[in-house]
Amino acid sequence: MADSTVTKTNPMSGLVAVIAQKFNLNVSDVQAVFDEQKTKMGAERETNKADMQAEMQQKFADELKQAVTDGKLTQAQADLILAKKAELDAQKPSINVAPKDRTQTSKTKEEMESEMKTRQAEMKAKQDALKQWATDNGIPEEYLRLLGGECMGGHGGHGGPGGNGWFPEGPNSGKPDAGAGESFSN
Repeated sequence: MADSTVTKTNPMSGLVAVIAQKFNLNVSDVQAVFDEQKTKMGAERETNKADMQAEMQQKFADELKQAVTDGKLTQAQADLILAKKAELDAQKPSINVAPKDRTQTSKTKEEMESEMKTRQAEMKAKQDALKQWATDNGIPEEYLRLLGGECMGGHGGHGGPGGNGWFPEGPNSGKPDAGAGESFSN
């Protein structure tokens, strides 16, 4: 049966076949509609992602500008934060690619736990290095959340599960992260 090969390569082929059979349509025509919609949705997703990234960049710049205007940061400190953000953003592709390449089905529970502990230790080292960088540059830790990314214990600076900021013992301890439109004060 030709459909069993398609099912292994395309998870939607079963639905495609059922719709084609139910409405007496050609399977390849229905598959073409599914493929077209998948491509269209992917393009829309990329456009939305780009728009969201541009909006986040603007909010980031606005928050830094406001902090300088309010005298909470110097322009030099804001420039250092911008440079650090660019540095961290440049590292993101290598960080984001690694988890997708793993095949956890062949790993034992102990191997996965060991990998997780290693990743946690690496994350902690990155957090500690950023804390030290902030201290060395006289930048209050509350502004480190602007840097976002996985090295801060979450995605996009939201602290991951629980959303308590990226430093459990830091200024947002036990409080949700200040959102992009919120003030820096705790």
